[in-house]
Amino acid sequence: MTRYGSSSGTHDTVLGRPDARTAQTKGVAPTVTSLQPIETVQLGDRAFESIREAIVRTELPPGAPVKDRELAELLGLSRTPVREALHRLEAAGLLTARGRGGWVVTPFSEQDVHELFELRRRLEPAGLDRLEAEPDDEAIERIATFFDGYQHPILPDRFDDYFSQDHSFHTFLVACSKNVRLQGFYSVIESHIVRGRHYLSSGVPQRIDDTLDEHTGIAEAVGARDFELARQRLLAHLRTGEARMTEQLRQKLAAD
Repeated sequence: MTRYGSSSGTHDTVLGRPDARTAQTKGVAPTVTSLQPIETVQLGDRAFESIREAIVRTELPPGAPVKDRELAELLGLSRTPVREALHRLEAAGLLTARGRGGWVVTPFSEQDVHELFELRRRLEPAGLDRLEAEPDDEAIERIATFFDGYQHPILPDRFDDYFSQDHSFHTFLVACSKNVRLQGFYSVIESHIVRGRHYLSSGVPQRIDDTLDEHTGIAEAVGARDFELARQRLLAHLRTGEARMTEQLRQKLAAD
């Protein structure tokens, strides 16, 4: 925004968008719709997403110290948007504050595992319940074919792609509930669920192949419209995931 003086007074102008009086003087119609305010890039949002992704992918593992100055240098930002992002991540439960303005990545405990899977067992079957009560042919077909592009063994260069598909599958099941509030609550814990999924499967190829079998079993049951079998397979999948994650967590803690 530049202010300037003239014989008719002091006017405001924005780069690329003259004010009405200037536009009329220069013959540009003040109603030109293609000259709109340029959207400001929200650096705090960009920082939040970058740091959240590093935590979720366990590139910043549980318990890792986090300092705003170091992150600002890595991201090429000032400390202000980085600190804004860190406070938001603390509110989301992914970071824990410690003395003198520092943070650590929130530890991942057995209690966290049990609570997350308990929530998943309560929330995810809701989509199957709605599909059984109100069949949606398009949604059922999508679930039935969700993992058609995957086969054994899932190679390491497809791990990230498979994790993303795994995440999308469970999120879509919840979306099938058509319950906006339920979906909103699920989105709150979503980052923790994905972090747990990475924490469980990274470096464990056999478990990744096992989950493919479990997912296709759920998908096939939905495709056959056997929703009771689909629920049984979904809950068994979540119980197995909880047990495996607890086991792996104990092994990590023992190794440390």
